[in-house]
Amino acid sequence: MTATRSLAAAVLVGGACLVGLAARGGDGTIALEPGRRQLFLDDAVVAKISDLQRAFHRPEKRGPVLKADVPSDGRYVSAVSAPMWIAPEGVYKLVYEARPGKDSSAAVNRYALAVSRDGVRWEKPRLGLVEFQGSTANNLFPTPDNHRLWHVVHDPDDPDATRRYKGFIMERGGHRPAVSGDCLHWKVESGAPLLPSGDASTLTYDRAKRRFLGVLKFDGPFGRSYNLFTSADFVHWSEPRFLFSADERDQKMAVEVIRRRLANPALAKPLFISPDPALGWQPPAAAAKYRHAETWRADEIYNLGVFPYEGLYLGWFQLFYPTGPRLPEGSNADGFNLIQIAMSRDLKSWVRLGDRETFIGTSTLDQGLVGNYDRLQLGVTNRPVERGDELWFYYEGMKRRVPQEDRYTDGSSRDPSTLTDLEKADWLTDTLSAIHLAVLRRDGFVSLQADRRGGSVLTRPLRAAGKLLLVNLKAPAGSARVEVLDGEGRAIPGFTEADASSVTGDAARAIVRWVSGASWSDLAGRAVQLRIHLRSADLHSFWVE
Repeated sequence: MTATRSLAAAVLVGGACLVGLAARGGDGTIALEPGRRQLFLDDAVVAKISDLQRAFHRPEKRGPVLKADVPSDGRYVSAVSAPMWIAPEGVYKLVYEARPGKDSSAAVNRYALAVSRDGVRWEKPRLGLVEFQGSTANNLFPTPDNHRLWHVVHDPDDPDATRRYKGFIMERGGHRPAVSGDCLHWKVESGAPLLPSGDASTLTYDRAKRRFLGVLKFDGPFGRSYNLFTSADFVHWSEPRFLFSADERDQKMAVEVIRRRLANPALAKPLFISPDPALGWQPPAAAAKYRHAETWRADEIYNLGVFPYEGLYLGWFQLFYPTGPRLPEGSNADGFNLIQIAMSRDLKSWVRLGDRETFIGTSTLDQGLVGNYDRLQLGVTNRPVERGDELWFYYEGMKRRVPQEDRYTDGSSRDPSTLTDLEKADWLTDTLSAIHLAVLRRDGFVSLQADRRGGSVLTRPLRAAGKLLLVNLKAPAGSARVEVLDGEGRAIPGFTEADASSVTGDAARAIVRWVSGASWSDLAGRAVQLRIHLRSADLHSFWVE
């Protein structure tokens, strides 16, 4: 896991000022709910930071975990929904899209199920449901009227067992809710509306609030943008409201992002590159048929996954950077994707974490070509999977956006026999995409980081609760000590800095103690502030139990 430092926690998006919105009592104190972690993504629980940096952390790539390795997959697999843990069966289930035909249109896309007990090693069961090449010994399942269906979530709370799996099928003009009892046999949800959308979208179940979040694409002022639809029963849906898009700052930053990539020999290049894309590729007037011709920008949000996390919402999204028109037809663009992440407390105002730095980037060419799928195109799923003290992010990696094996940079046809042996192995023998895994420490998006000189953070007034105070701390060569102040800002006897035991090591769940013998439970119901002293340490979160 890598990290970068910044004095600011984040950058505000959409021109809105984000105020800390943690639950507050009538006296202004923040109520500590047992089990609910307090992160440092913004200043909602922070009163003062002294001599600490906010550090932005990236997940560690673990490589591809699901490849196109059976005939019914073709050479391409893709997913927009993360694996679902099905507790009664003791397995994860992953619904993915396969493309066994050369054409990438929905007419030849197929939908498949993979299962795993550990989230890493995946099996593709022979379901016997769909004939492919004269046999039903494959993992394909049918969809209503052969529509696209890969936005799938598991709803263990629905009393109707025939509706435990919920998904979107894509029809002309949008997505329509569908349900299943086994994730294999689907039916359109009776009475549910068609939700207007483009192709890219995600679906998330917000279990704490018992509602479904439909994140659906529309064409906005900054190209591909996203509306939010919500539903408590998966039948009746709210009217759409604006959720997220790129902005003017993205457009300005994109110029240098594209230039830096094209100048870096360690990074894969798109096939089609216009001369210096100072403003991104602009479709010529003659390309009026291109559906984004009036709204094209230097970058845009290609897809967005939104998920609840510790009382707030996080959204990870792929930014698409166009580099040139797809030739010869000119009806779309070539380019590359990078993944960023943002947070919101109300699904209206968003904060970009890490000052818009890349959360997951493309792999470099020094890792080779064959099997290096995530070197140019990246795709997000709806949410990470929580695995103990880790967050597992599943994402798609694809070698290219447009075919590079059968055309030249001017769009003219290329004879595949002219490919080098390495190009043949890469483009013709190897497959084109895979589902990848990247792992982040739990709560590990942002930390308050101290060097060896040390520093501290003072929280806003809190209402103490629970029996234990805990921290998520990485301090293999450092420490953390916690003193507790009363409502007047005075150290409470027994909880002073001198009384505080040092918390050391790398512990995602460390109990805070005091050598005086004082117990956190002694403070229940009192208004307090925490002053956490750090030295050579990263503090990710604190909470009570």
